[in-house]
Amino acid sequence: MFPDFDLNRSMIFNPLIVVASELGISRSPSTPRFEKNDHSQIVSAYRRVNDSGIGSVIVDSVNDEEAAAALADGAYTVRTDLSEFGRTHNYRSASGAERIAATVNRFDRYYTHDVIVAVPDDMPELQPFYMQAMMYALASSEVGIATLVSPLKDGELEDYGVLKASVDWNSDRVVHPLEGSRVGTLQDIRRDAGALGTDDVYRFVPIHAWRRGALDRLVRSPPSERELDEGTDLVRALDAGVRIDVCLVWEDMKVLIQPAEVRGDEIEG
Repeated sequence: MFPDFDLNRSMIFNPLIVVASELGISRSPSTPRFEKNDHSQIVSAYRRVNDSGIGSVIVDSVNDEEAAAALADGAYTVRTDLSEFGRTHNYRSASGAERIAATVNRFDRYYTHDVIVAVPDDMPELQPFYMQAMMYALASSEVGIATLVSPLKDGELEDYGVLKASVDWNSDRVVHPLEGSRVGTLQDIRRDAGALGTDDVYRFVPIHAWRRGALDRLVRSPPSERELDEGTDLVRALDAGVRIDVCLVWEDMKVLIQPAEVRGDEIEG
């Protein structure tokens, strides 16, 4: 039996957020995943997402130990058995649209939620305000998918393990809660920065928010070779003409409006 979630109070959306372990191919194949096999990482990701207060949160775990740890922390959990899928199966792409769609359809078959957000558990840089930013990138009704980018760190421009993006920034799109943030439309996404054709390159942050119709459209389309090479099904979405908008964030940026204020909670002090 599903839990009763609080009504969403974030802008005009009713998002369902899925925190998923082992969500796709590692973003840096040469290095291990963050805190691999440490069940606390999925609990940490759940807490940070839950602290954003923008929607209902479920945890999609891949083993009993993870599920038990998340459940003990108050999360509603579901299970995905990844042993059925090989490393290059499209359930295991970095954004994992098919896996997330299958999870959501088990949970919300009547389309109560109009936006689906997928968050991998192996993100030490994850901040609650990232979830706020996603909603600003979805503000235009023409946007089918929203995601995040951040400035490249030293050495990442040449690092093939880091997925990179080029963006057409929109000067009229303001992100009120976050100082210095902005919104633009994703132009391309590559591991090879030279293939982007611009020096204005950003680091891709693998959190995705789909409008439900865009997610359904994406999973009905077959994956492409380039999608598997780049490790994200956003390539498939771009090729299909789905508009993807991004919000610029970084770990220590100044938050002007806290999630509690967005929810209308009383702020102490």
